[in-house]
Amino acid sequence: MSGSTQQLVGLFPLSYRIGTSAPGAQSLTLNLLVFTPEQSISGTAIVTQAINPPLDLQSDVWGEYTYMTVMSPAVSKILITAQGNHGGPTANTAVNFKLHLVVGSDWKEGVASYQYLNGQSWVSVNNVPAHLNEPVQSRFFPPMGPGPVILPYPPIMPLYAAPIQSAIASGDLAQMKHLAGLAKQQLEQQPQLQSALEAAKGEISRLERR
Repeated sequence: MSGSTQQLVGLFPLSYRIGTSAPGAQSLTLNLLVFTPEQSISGTAIVTQAINPPLDLQSDVWGEYTYMTVMSPAVSKILITAQGNHGGPTANTAVNFKLHLVVGSDWKEGVASYQYLNGQSWVSVNNVPAHLNEPVQSRFFPPMGPGPVILPYPPIMPLYAAPIQSAIASGDLAQMKHLAGLAKQQLEQQPQLQSALEAAKGEISRLERR
């Protein structure tokens, strides 16, 4: 991860509320899974607006994130780019959603610009605030926010429990298959993760003895 100040390991969920508080303004809810080994993201986007008839556009989204490192004293940022449709990247459906989201290095606050296809025309919403919602909750595990995920035991359940439960409950076959693929990749990387953890412990001990 060029330009990052720390090595992130694993997969974690994020949920953003994007929009202003102005009456009648559009609102975007962005639910993402961040897969750090590939710097990729996937999830859902829901654009709503209290108009007549009400706007309610839902898309399956996918994309990537990159670190934008700048010279001190400026603050580094993270750029998330995504697109969406009905069914995900393997579905034979047209793209109906595009996003550029810039957040701080802690993933909490930022500014977004997005486009969505409303009937036959594209609608653009530019430079609106983005706020991180409370961490995704699981019935079986405590909440986990974004950040390093390095565990001595298989991380598959705490990392994937809430998203997989949600996909099963919704009956979304494409999303369940996508999450199952990510889970398999995470399990296959477990030996490398354990080795990296041992190396980190050794480096911590060496630095603490100074």
